[in-house]
Amino acid sequence: MAETTRLADGDLGPFEGSSDDEVVFGHYVREGTWAPSLVSLITERLLPTDGGTFIDVGANIGLVTVPIIERTKALGLAFEPEPRNFRYLQRNIAHRGLAHRVETFNVAVYSEEANLRMEISSDNHGDHRVLPESAGNGSRRTIEVAAAPLDVLLADRPLTPPVVMKVDTQGCEVRVLSGAENVLARTDYLIVEYWPAGVRRMGDSAQALEEILARFPFATVLDQHALPTQLEPVRSALESLAWVPKDGSDEGFFDLLFATTNGWKGPGAPIAASTF
Repeated sequence: MAETTRLADGDLGPFEGSSDDEVVFGHYVREGTWAPSLVSLITERLLPTDGGTFIDVGANIGLVTVPIIERTKALGLAFEPEPRNFRYLQRNIAHRGLAHRVETFNVAVYSEEANLRMEISSDNHGDHRVLPESAGNGSRRTIEVAAAPLDVLLADRPLTPPVVMKVDTQGCEVRVLSGAENVLARTDYLIVEYWPAGVRRMGDSAQALEEILARFPFATVLDQHALPTQLEPVRSALESLAWVPKDGSDEGFFDLLFATTNGWKGPGAPIAASTF
């Protein structure tokens, strides 16, 4: 059956998405929400009331970018390499009258400029995966996508602080962050998926990811517990995940928050955090 576009309304307002996507957009269709704790964390704790910048690497159809820009005065930079997701991202931003505050990029953020193969999931449009150069042909359909480092894409661009960046790239996090040293130096808060199995699939290691993330002095694991009043030293947060196998034998993943300060810039009260 051919893909059709569907409109769904929920807590985050109306969104267009693909009828084929049973996981991301499908969740919004069924539940009327997506990542509410993540959106609350960013809008109520990380971004102040008068501005800032939100960088979304792996923006999908905009279910995180749109409500964050809509609920704050921040400017947005949204990166999505898969063409169908990108079209929905642009449409959802335009429908809400936010195109003047969000710049979109149809490119894979990576460690170098290249043309890459991306493996396409038929039923989970949040699980499209960039393939490592050495990968053979699997069971999924593949497409070619353009890729570039974040430092190239945002070279000489002013970023209004505080800068909040979300990176959810299905195991490509080491490549993304390796090409973003200058942007990371200007980032106040980084929210990233820690998935050793996915990172290893790309030919990288959890240790390499941890070395990059350890440049931030403070961190916490986002889970079902309440956010702490202050963040803990980054090494303590990473050590709390030492039990997670680094060899790719465990598909578990966690979402972590890294920061340049152990406090909060936003105006909100403490909220519960959960994975996104």
